[in-house]
Amino acid sequence: KSNPFVDIPAPDPDAPVYKQGILCRKVHADIDGKKTPWGKRSWKSFHAVLKGMLLFLLKDEYKTEFPFPEEVISVHHSLAERANEYTKRPHVFRLQTADWRVFLFQTQTPEEMNSWITRINVVSAMFSSPPFPAAVGSQRRFYRPILPSTSCKLDLEEQLQSHESLMDRFTDDLTEHQRNLPDSKSRTREWEDYHQRGDYLRFEKLRYETYVKLLALRMENACEDLQALESRLTEPDGGQESSGLKRSYSSPSLNPDSSPMAVKVKRNISERRTYRRIIPKRNKNLV
Repeated sequence: KSNPFVDIPAPDPDAPVYKQGILCRKVHADIDGKKTPWGKRSWKSFHAVLKGMLLFLLKDEYKTEFPFPEEVISVHHSLAERANEYTKRPHVFRLQTADWRVFLFQTQTPEEMNSWITRINVVSAMFSSPPFPAAVGSQRRFYRPILPSTSCKLDLEEQLQSHESLMDRFTDDLTEHQRNLPDSKSRTREWEDYHQRGDYLRFEKLRYETYVKLLALRMENACEDLQALESRLTEPDGGQESSGLKRSYSSPSLNPDSSPMAVKVKRNISERRTYRRIIPKRNKNLV
């Protein structure tokens, strides 16, 4: 069986290279947002190349046409954003893909981080095809729509209109979803589906808002070159914050508000350490 979330399209040899450089990668979540096991979360350094809608992770910079990449990540329907809550390393951004995998990438400078975020989101906004309807099951469970990995055939204006309609639809769906809470006596599965659908709607709303702002900015300023678009986003008029490059809330483990609570534990008398000097008793039998 083929999975439209996982299947990676064949590399296009004529696709342009939008970005390349050194990236350190950490796998934060596997398919469907499941936590990656601890043994597979280590940081690894790669030479990354964003060619078309594929992000190639290579060990050697000088490989010709990337015949044997270490890993290939499709950026269709993905969202890159700054991971300010990850404080263990600087200049880290978060990438969530169409199948809800989450990667953390570290760059050498904040300028490089913003450049990777902008270019990944622009490529995703330009070439992500409209989603197909979700699967229908007899159990009435929530299923995400099918996100095709093929490149769309719409021009820039039609693509912007498609993203705007989807953004409005997800905004309305999220508002309606928040109004209709399940019954307090509902089963645990119903509450899980409710929270899963809410997370999905919030992410899709943010994703399409980012797509719309980037494409609208590109059309308004006629930025055919991505370098010019990056310069426009980093102007001091606050364009970067208005482009949808918002802070990332990836997981409770990256939540800055969750400070460890200090708990005082009373020890038993036998567990307490004494620092009193031990003086030996005098032997009375000694003369």
